[in-house]
Amino acid sequence: MTSLYCILARAADVGVIFRRGPSKQILLIGWNLKTHTFEPGQWFKGQIYVRKSDLPPDGTKLVYFAAKHHGDLPTWIAVSTPPFLSAHVLWPATGTWAGLSLFESDDILALSTYRADSSLDPADGFAVPRQLRVKPKPWPGYFHRLADHDRLVRDGWTVQAGDPEYGRKSAMRGQPVVYRRPAPAGSRPVALEMSAKSEAKITYALRDESGSCVNLMADWADVRGKDVLYSQGGKLLRMRVGTRGEQMECGPAVELGDFSDLKFAPVEAPPRATRW
Repeated sequence: MTSLYCILARAADVGVIFRRGPSKQILLIGWNLKTHTFEPGQWFKGQIYVRKSDLPPDGTKLVYFAAKHHGDLPTWIAVSTPPFLSAHVLWPATGTWAGLSLFESDDILALSTYRADSSLDPADGFAVPRQLRVKPKPWPGYFHRLADHDRLVRDGWTVQAGDPEYGRKSAMRGQPVVYRRPAPAGSRPVALEMSAKSEAKITYALRDESGSCVNLMADWADVRGKDVLYSQGGKLLRMRVGTRGEQMECGPAVELGDFSDLKFAPVEAPPRATRW
């Protein structure tokens, strides 16, 4: 089954789509948010932990956490030029313990590490580009329900219920964590709501202050300008939300792209994606 997960640049009209399906095949797709046009990039056979990935504000680079789980480099963190995965710089990771690496700005990367004094040296054969400053982002000593918690909060989501931080013995582990972010809808507040019991059990809905709710049946959703953007299976959709009196009104779902029938094919990164 095909699923889509997207990351939107916070200061540019671009995004990336991680298209998964079958389970160990992922295609990276560039997304122009002005024209809603798309650029298929490279496929990857293995696992990309998409919730541990991020874009800088200008959207020109991607930091991602990948795994093959075998060989001399079973897991790693890399920076590439989307929608391609060819690494400009790459760091070995220790199993899947590494968390979310974040771009604090276009040229500052907080690299997920186990400790504050962990080495920031890249793998043999790689060097940190002079335009990039790398600092440690140490493991905080607990687990987040969602690996992308820090990115969600940075990008405007707020926790409305539940405890997003928990330890192995926490009594809150069975309770969902509810995130919300405003969805422009006219005179009455409407929010996009995400309820997460685990990374495999996430639901999205639109909710107004009266408690009215519209379930999006989405794999992923976010807000951009006046649009609610979301995915169902391999399709990417857009919806406008409004209000009439005390009622929330949802416009028709407009299909932006259908990526469900794409098949794996080897793709070589073009020269522009091999230079910083």
